Amino acid sequence: MRPDGTLYASRHYAILRSRDDGACFETVATLPRGLARRAAETSRLASRLLRHEVRALVELEDGTLVAANREGVFAGLPAGGDLARSDVACGGLPLLPPLCLGTGPGARVVFGEYGSRTTGRPIRLFGSTDGARHFEPLHAFPPGEVLHVHNVVYDAARDHYWVLTGDFDPQPGIGILSADFRRFEWFARGEQRFRAVEVFDRGDHLVYATDTQLERNALVAFDKATGRTERLREFEGSCIYACRFGSWYAIATTVEPSAVNPSRDATLWVSRDLAAWHCLLRARKDGWHPDYFQFGSLVLPRGASGRDVAAVSGQAVAGLDGRLRIGAIVERG
Repeated sequence: MRPDGTLYASRHYAILRSRDDGACFETVATLPRGLARRAAETSRLASRLLRHEVRALVELEDGTLVAANREGVFAGLPAGGDLARSDVACGGLPLLPPLCLGTGPGARVVFGEYGSRTTGRPIRLFGSTDGARHFEPLHAFPPGEVLHVHNVVYDAARDHYWVLTGDFDPQPGIGILSADFRRFEWFARGEQRFRAVEVFDRGDHLVYATDTQLERNALVAFDKATGRTERLREFEGSCIYACRFGSWYAIATTVEPSAVNPSRDATLWVSRDLAAWHCLLRARKDGWHPDYFQFGSLVLPRGASGRDVAAVSGQAVAGLDGRLRIGAIVERG
């Protein structure tokens, strides 16, 4: 999602773009796929089982699209064809493709590896200075130090990146990667209150909703100078997606049932001031097993738009799975 309201969506490995609030979409690029992946596109359940989707997407200043799926990272101009696979210097250790992609000044792109139940191997940060054509390793977390990297977010005022990691015991944390990619250091870590995926930059604070099945999830204000946190309010599920729709902050929850988060509903919440929140949408997890056919989620685009128009898609939720809803956000008095 772009500040001018440009919206990107995906259908399987096709990347679609709308510049009119979702009235029309055009296919602007695709990710390479073999015969087995093409066959899976005939079945929504097969696509869910194989995680046959574009997992992350960013647009660079020159219009280059950078995308990731479970097979790798790809980049190229939106000319309608396949994006090219990025050259990632893995050093013989297989790449764990990212959950999110981060961008910085110029043509810089950065990401961290994301894998589930990964043990016995380092987890790495990679960066590119040439528009995602080539990535070099920047930092390696020793085996067990983190489970995976959730996101890497550039802070323009402080000229560095925030590195967000998970998931258990000492693994959740917020670290700092220098703007030149040369130095990484931990800033705060070791508690579930530091387990974040998307953040809102509020100057002196980062504000984010936690992504945990071990504690009640909450909206947290994180002091950039001290690392102190304040719980602002609770949410009923893990929070993986957050974005800005014009003057509205938006957060979506995922159904990841646990003893402390028993809700079976994925929800979409919006706020103008991060204090008063309103639930726009609620969707029940469908009957398919979450481990094989995905957790129930309301999926938000990454980024910020200058328009008060919300876009949300459903994943593994009744009545909205694989569908996209778009509409203006209207405040009722």
